[in-house]
Amino acid sequence: MRRTLYVFPLLLLYVIALSSRAEERPLATRVEHFFVFSDQAQSLFTYFKDEFQLPEVWPFFQHGTFASGGLSLGNAVLEFVSFPKEDNKPLKTEFRGIAFEPKADADATAAELTKRNIPHTGARTYKSQIPGRQIAAEWSSVALTDLPPKNADVFFCDYKDRQAVSQGRKAASDELARRMGGSLGIVAVAEITVGVQDLEDARKTWSALLQPSPQISDDAFVFDSGPQIHLVRAESPGIQGIVLSVRSIDEAEKFLKEHQLLAKDDAGHIVISPAAIEGLAIRLVAVTQAQDEVVFRTEVHQEPDKGFYGRSLMIPSDLTHGIWLELFQR
Repeated sequence: MRRTLYVFPLLLLYVIALSSRAEERPLATRVEHFFVFSDQAQSLFTYFKDEFQLPEVWPFFQHGTFASGGLSLGNAVLEFVSFPKEDNKPLKTEFRGIAFEPKADADATAAELTKRNIPHTGARTYKSQIPGRQIAAEWSSVALTDLPPKNADVFFCDYKDRQAVSQGRKAASDELARRMGGSLGIVAVAEITVGVQDLEDARKTWSALLQPSPQISDDAFVFDSGPQIHLVRAESPGIQGIVLSVRSIDEAEKFLKEHQLLAKDDAGHIVISPAAIEGLAIRLVAVTQAQDEVVFRTEVHQEPDKGFYGRSLMIPSDLTHGIWLELFQR
């Protein structure tokens, strides 16, 4: 009888926790695209497209005040962006921006950001005619104005014709798969690494922004699709780099070595030589390794013969809105 009474309150808590998660809707569904900012954007776009055999999502062209082109990395688009120079000083090439796909439209997203006390701009609408396409691309953006790191551009991008955009993204992703991931065997973007100086403050702000998206740790946020966001402490804040999952790390290493592009970071991980890509940090991992890092922390674990009451089922807190649950077998 005592064991029966013990399990029912836990089951009730579990149901309440799941109900709470179901009622809350995330602002962001995924990372839709992210971008590199450089005065060498066009040459980098061409280099990545040709050297790594990445499918084009849209060609490099002038969008009024800026120029950009997009390439598919499977589960997200890598955009290369340039703006007119204000002086003759060379601009640093860096990962600069992250664009989230909003769950709702731009106006509703801005309203929810206000409720969450997250500083932001109002919705701003843009329109661009892509060369060779009959229909112009139209979108609204809502920028986050005080999200650490402040030297990164993080915003919501609300495409007006999401179905058409989604079809274009899927076609490019399918083409990458047909090419077996291109020269490096790319499967997807596993991670975007974001460096901040005050990690504790960044955790709170990013958690408020992305809740109730699951976290695989205090510093990593995952979505149903697309790359995860991983916060790290850094003396120089900003988007530190990305991690690509590849079909075979051995084959990727072989390609990089043959093309004199092989390098290793301070931890000994394989990276594309920063010297060849204007200093960008792009690390490669085997697809199984990238998947294991997420699955290990997000799956439900069964632990037999645990504790006084025998067999139990452990449900991690990141699946139950912050509550660790242990269900005991009667």
